[in-house]
Amino acid sequence: MCQYKICQYDIKEVQKKLYLILLEFDRICRKNNIKYSLEGGTLLGAVKYKGFVPWDDDIDIIMERKEYERFLKVCKRELNKDFYLQNNRSNKHFPLNYSKIHMNDTLYVQESTKHLRIHQGIFIDIFPVDHIFKPTLRLQIALVGALSGARLVKLNRIYKKKESVRVNKFKLLIYHGLALLPISCINLFIDIICRMFNIFKSKYVYEVCNPNRNFKALNSSIYQELIELQFMGGNFMASKHYEDFLESRFGDIGRLPPEEERQPSHKIIKCKL
Repeated sequence: MCQYKICQYDIKEVQKKLYLILLEFDRICRKNNIKYSLEGGTLLGAVKYKGFVPWDDDIDIIMERKEYERFLKVCKRELNKDFYLQNNRSNKHFPLNYSKIHMNDTLYVQESTKHLRIHQGIFIDIFPVDHIFKPTLRLQIALVGALSGARLVKLNRIYKKKESVRVNKFKLLIYHGLALLPISCINLFIDIICRMFNIFKSKYVYEVCNPNRNFKALNSSIYQELIELQFMGGNFMASKHYEDFLESRFGDIGRLPPEEERQPSHKIIKCKL
């Protein structure tokens, strides 16, 4: 009897599909000399298990913005037809500031995006990391956050979904004001702002596209100095400083989280492999 399930599937069946997407991503990056690192729970899994954390239901990749932009460019011509690159450039109704590679002819529908007309196949996440200056980090996050909130309001209106943006009234007022803009403009402004952050290189980088109060600004060498780590029998790029990175995210990685937290996290409501 399997311990973890995604809908009707043993989680290991899902992980095998995710691994196939990772192989395609890695193939494109190596062919074009593009640097990346395993990230988050995927990096933790490589270090502790040489594969997936047993309850993990996705794969996370991170890249410096310049590498990310190169990847998006070459991916248009290199990506195998069995897969689909999705972001708010390929689909203006995509609600996030990073990219996903989906496997065609699959379903992996999250509760939070079930109402959207976007590709809903099984996916891996690809996050860009941006150069930041610590004194202005809050401002950088606030600019992207305001536009991201406006996009959520806009999408909820388009799809007649009850708005569920849980912020204070002042922020909500800003979101609704910005939501008067066309959604394509909101996406463009987010894109321009994030690219502007990287005109001047700095000592620190941060996931401005995917902020989290528990994330810390890290030295840019974290993503520039890479090694290879084993994952599911293959070798993939990872930060040479993975211990520093994992400690910043997870604290003591030798300790397992409480048992109630050892569950798939993406709230998948429909899955077809």
